Order: sequence, then structure tokens, then C-alpha cells
Amino acid sequence: MPPKSRKVRASAAPATTASDGPADGHPPSSKQQQDVFHFVSVNPTSEVQKSHNRTVIRSHASKYIWRQHRAGRSEKGGSRKPSARDSEPALSAPAIPKPSTHEPSWSLPPPPTGPAELESGSSSSSLARESEEPPTKVEDFNEVKPSPYTADASLSPVLYRQERHPGNILSANMALGNSYDLVDGPFNQLTSWLADPGHIYPSMLGESAITVSELWPGLVLGASNQKWDREDAAENWLPRAMKNPPLFTAFLYGAAGHMQTRKRLEGAHFSPQTKEEKLEQIVCETETIKQLNQMMQKPSQACSDEVILAVLCMAFNRIDYSGWTVSDPWPKAPLRNLQWLDVYGGLSLNDHHIKGLLALIEMRGGLSQMKMPGLAETLSTSGVMLSTKYLVKPRLPFVPIFEETAEGRTPHWPTLLNPAMIEGQPDPIATAGLPADISEILQCMRDYNNVINVYSQGLLPELELAVIADRRNWIQYNLVSLRSVYEYHEAFFDAHKTYEMCRLAAMIYSMLVIFPLPAANRPFKRIASMARMALMETETEPDPFASWRPGREMLLWALVLAGMAAKGTPDREWFVGKLAAALATAGPGTWEEVKEALGQVMWMDSVCDMGGQALWMDAMLAGGAGTGSTAGSI
Repeated sequence: MPPKSRKVRASAAPATTASDGPADGHPPSSKQQQDVFHFVSVNPTSEVQKSHNRTVIRSHASKYIWRQHRAGRSEKGGSRKPSARDSEPALSAPAIPKPSTHEPSWSLPPPPTGPAELESGSSSSSLARESEEPPTKVEDFNEVKPSPYTADASLSPVLYRQERHPGNILSANMALGNSYDLVDGPFNQLTSWLADPGHIYPSMLGESAITVSELWPGLVLGASNQKWDREDAAENWLPRAMKNPPLFTAFLYGAAGHMQTRKRLEGAHFSPQTKEEKLEQIVCETETIKQLNQMMQKPSQACSDEVILAVLCMAFNRIDYSGWTVSDPWPKAPLRNLQWLDVYGGLSLNDHHIKGLLALIEMRGGLSQMKMPGLAETLSTSGVMLSTKYLVKPRLPFVPIFEETAEGRTPHWPTLLNPAMIEGQPDPIATAGLPADISEILQCMRDYNNVINVYSQGLLPELELAVIADRRNWIQYNLVSLRSVYEYHEAFFDAHKTYEMCRLAAMIYSMLVIFPLPAANRPFKRIASMARMALMETETEPDPFASWRPGREMLLWALVLAGMAAKGTPDREWFVGKLAAALATAGPGTWEEVKEALGQVMWMDSVCDMGGQALWMDAMLAGGAGTGSTAGSI
């Protein structure tokens, strides 16, 4: 057996071999004399020993480079002498401040309370504990001057604790041990940069960074009526990150969440977040928060585009896979990854950062004051996603890629005839007696549905993704902007009793087809409960469906969608019974007849057939009806 590497205390061995001694040439302090010496074999004979030696050597080299870099910056500044106490910036777990009394009208999930503890029995963890530098003192953010990000209680900064976690980025990486070679993410790009002294902070981003090559071009498909490509994204956003530390680390944080979520969306089997992935996000998050709080002390930069973009990355990239199931049974919608909607729809939101983001935008003067290309469009789309997830009205205005889209005239958007009009059938949306605003939105949704059906078959090759994305975002913005029936006066409800049920059904359909979100983050349980209440308020005696007489197709469409959304909830059985009752009163009998009625409103077979047919079969069993009955047409 080859000799194992040995670790001895400096007090026990006077030799100076491979020590983590001071890099500045000063006599070692009492703390440094207690550092650990790591002895490695120059002739390892096993892969385990080779890997261990590599970890020790990299850790030592990285710490040396980091100290040299910090010493050089301190000498250049000349404000104070470098010391062992401030040689490395501390990073600790964020402690979440108490919620403000000024809570938003929606309930947002709280951010994670801290990183997962490292396994105490692992060799890599013990190595980190023995070779850590003592945690340095961090600022007391309770004592900082008021700023746009810290003045209000709802925007209070994240506080830092230093007793539980590694003291800096390097020691955090050391805690991973051999995983350095296994994780190819922003965290390792950051630590690998430290081995190249030719760089200057914060330009740590390599050419292969996912942010430049994939994330930005897909997120910002156009800006100021111009399409973006990879070079445009790099030329407009990357130089800002190179000069702005909080924006740079925020990009790393966002890229880490993007890659982790995308890997799970594309994987055959769902896997929970690993220890390395958690640490990757924690390091980037805490470093960004620290840099942002420092930036807030400069009035000229507190509301800059770079700060707003950094807070946006923090607000929309929180990872929470607790609601994800092992297998997602829902069929996938076409163009679900347009503008990375599936990825950012799968990520969770951070309540505190969203409050800070909205406050910064307001202090800046609104989205119209944003100068960075693509930033206003990205903020607007993020606001639409926020409203969709939490069923609230948008807090930000709609900023289109093409100016004409704001007026409903998206350039180069194809005009297709409604199949119902071709066959000479009445339009169920137009004859349902709905108000003009929701009727127009439903017709735009159906038009988008038909265009995407044709586009998915390869029949519209000239249609650009920027045009599709702009049209989709405009439709969704107007849909989530519709007022609830409870915001109208009573006379409105008496005249349009089916309005609320149709509005909620349109929201369900949009989350499945138009603006598709991953199943784990669709608010279907809540929306199904709301739909049940809305349908109950339309019922009358003796005919509970009398309010739907002008548009029975709309009733069937709304019932099927609400029942699909109620899957796995106590409301499912109730909707099954209502659908059975509706089919029993001169409704279609076979599934093909039901689907024909649904298609007159809007329906996408590839996405909705599985859930709709399962609900119909349950209704047939509940009503005791045979599948061959054709009692009439709904």
C-alpha cells in the first residue's frame, strides 16, 4: 500500500514544506502558525490518492493567488495596509429578514434560509474544516445608511451570519473536494479563473460561458425593433458585467439556476438538487448581495441599469424543486422554450428581491428610462410571468419588441381563417354574450393557437421567433390584465354571469398552450378552486346551465379545462359531476364529438387530448352514459 498523505500541525513539525504561509513575505502570525501542513506523495499509485493530491495542491495554489491579488489591490488603493484579517472576503448564509407590513397583494414563497450542511463524515468536508482561514468580519448591514435597496423594511438587506459556512469562495470550493472536476458550472468557472493571474476582477467569465452563448440570445430575441444574435448580446451586456461586480456575480447566479433547471427539464428522470449545485448558487447569491449592498451606498449607481439587471437575476432565479414530481405526465406544448419560458417558469421567485426590483424601477422613473438594450423588454416579460404565476395584474407596462405589437398589429404576423368560419358555423366566442375585451382576447388566443399549429407542422418557415414571442407576450399581458368580476359593479355580473368562468378557463388554456409553464409551477390548484366558485355563482333553478344558453360550447370548453386543472385536488370529482350533467343535457356522446365542440372555441390536440379525454371518461362513468350515445350537439 502506498503511504497516505499526512496532515500535521505547524506546532508539531518545524518544517516548512507545502505550507499555507503568508504570501506577502511578512512573518507568520500566531494564527498562521497554527495552519495545517498537507503532505502529498510525489508518486501516487491510486486514482483516489491522485485526486486527493490534486485537490490539496489546487486549494493551496488558489489561496496563494487570491492573497496575492488581494494584497495588490490593497497596496494600489493605499487606504489601509493589508492584513491577515481582511485578506479574504467572507461569505455566509443569508438570514431572511422579517416580512414587511407592506406586503404585496399576492403571496410569494420565501427564499431559502441557507445552504445545506456539508456532510460531516466526508473527507472533503474535513479537509475544508482543517484548512479554512478564520472567517473575516463582515459589515453590519443594519448600520448602513438608507438606500433605495435598504430604506424600507420590505426592502431590507439580507443579513449575514459567519459561524456556519466557509469564509470565502475558495474555501467553499475546497469543501467540495473532488467535485471540482465533476461540476461544469459558473461556480467552477469562477474558481478556475483564480488560477489565471492575468485577469482583473470582475472579468472572470470565460468564452464558453452559457450566459453569453445561449442564455441572452434566447432571452432577448429583439430590442428596439432589432433582432439580437450572440454577438449583439455579448457586445451589449457582457462589457457591463466586466465593469460591474454585482452584475457579474448575478449573471453567475442566474446562469447556475438556468443550467440546473434546464438539465432537469431535458432529463429523462428528475433528480433533486445536489450538494454541489446548492453550494454553487449559495456562493454566487451571497457574493451578489454583498456587492449590491456596497453599490447602494453610491447614489449615482443605486438605480443604474446594471443594478436593476442584477436584482432581476436574483429575483427570478430561486431554485425550489420541492413541487416537482418524478415524472411529469402533462404533454409538452410547442415553443415552450421560447425566451426560455420553460426554464424561468420552472424557477421560483424571491419575494424580497422582487420588492426591491419594483422599488428600484419606480425610483428610476419606469421602464421607459432604461438605457441598456433589451433590459426594458426583459423586465416587461418577467412581469408578465410574475402575474401569470400568481394570478395578479401586471405591475409593469408592456414593452414590445416591435412597436406595432402594443396596438395589436405585430409585424409579419400571418392571418389565418378560423376553421369554424370556413365551415359556415357560428363563432361560439362571438355568440357567447361576453364583454368586448375578453371576447377580443379569446379570439386572439384562438388565432395564435391556429398559427402555432400550422407553424409546428413546418408550414410557416418564414415566421420568425421574435414575432411569435412578441405576439404571445402581448396576448398574455392583456389576459392577465383582465379584471376579476368582483372588481365590477353588480349590474355587470347580472349581465355577464359567465364572464369569470370564461376568464379563468382562458388562464388555464394559456398556461397549457399559449404561455406554457412547467406543471410544477402552474397555479392550477388555486385556479380550479376559483373556477368552482365562479361556476356555482352562474347556476340557476331549475336549469343550472341556463346562463350558458347563448354559448353551450363555451360551457363545455370551460368545464373540461377546469376539470383538467383540478386533477389531483378535491375539486376534481365536483367538475366530473358537472361535466357529466352537461353532457347528459343534449350534449355530445363520443369523445370525437366532444373534441369537435371544443375545437370550435380553441383546442390543441397534442397538448390537451390526454387530459381532456381522461376527464371525459370519468364523466361518462359518473353519469352512467354509454360512449355511443349521440343525443345531440351541444
